[in-house]
Amino acid sequence: MTLPQWHGFVDPVLRIMSDGEIRRNAEIRNAVAERTHLSEEDMGEIMSSGEARWANRINWAVFDSMKAGLLVREARGQYKISGEGLRRASNGSPITYQTLTEYESYRQYQAKSSAPKTVSAAALQTIRPELTAGADSDPSEALEQSASQLNQVVIDEIYRNLMELSPDAFERLIPFVVKALGYGTDREDNLKPTQRSGDKGIDGIVWQDALGFDRVYLQAKRYSEGNNVGAPEVQAFSGALGQFRATKGIFITTSTFTTGARAVARDTAHYTLILIDGQRLASLMFEYGVGVQVDRTVVVKKLDQDFFDSF
Repeated sequence: MTLPQWHGFVDPVLRIMSDGEIRRNAEIRNAVAERTHLSEEDMGEIMSSGEARWANRINWAVFDSMKAGLLVREARGQYKISGEGLRRASNGSPITYQTLTEYESYRQYQAKSSAPKTVSAAALQTIRPELTAGADSDPSEALEQSASQLNQVVIDEIYRNLMELSPDAFERLIPFVVKALGYGTDREDNLKPTQRSGDKGIDGIVWQDALGFDRVYLQAKRYSEGNNVGAPEVQAFSGALGQFRATKGIFITTSTFTTGARAVARDTAHYTLILIDGQRLASLMFEYGVGVQVDRTVVVKKLDQDFFDSF
């Protein structure tokens, strides 16, 4: 099954709590997981924070139900259904996100936690659409989505700048990217560019050990979008690797590779040949900190539910 959004857990939470018992958060989560028949796959999905996504969503269903007045907190980390919650659970109608919005206390809570009014609705839809889809994203997931969107903006900017480099500049850049990926040593002649004459199509060499026994050969092509690298170019690079008795080669382009080119790389038998296209290159540069810098650091704290449940 597809893991329900947080508001999809509101109804099972209140159905379970309708017996009037006081339960801790962990008890509620486990009971809801059993009632909704969450699969191992559903329960195996982990958020970027390290928290299980299913548990996070149920926690928010409990919290928002309390904000609407359908649950009451009896003690730290312990909840009981309210009279209004019992009435809702007893009438047989599904309890949804729209049900929560019928209560003034919940609308006030939403107003306090909504995006600043100085940001236009159009801008929110363009920059942070998840903030306008309040019923679909809980705050934790909205933060996760926002970070992902901001990261993608930077990756797109990296890609745009790669496309603006001259072919020579692109070739000079590539050894530094490969070094950042962990291929190379601190020897003085590392990141060695090859000469134009007699290089057999090799644009650079990265030494993998201090004595130079093992090395990675590089080919870099700064092509425009749509001008894809085909099988002949990869075959030529593959042939050069064979002449150098190489064991590793990396072919990097700003465009992408044809199906035939990928087949050539896949079928090499005596050495490893890796193909990296422009989008993948931009993502790797972002991930390994090449051409980017930290703009700001934001500390995000979350509730330690186990701490409160221990009392």
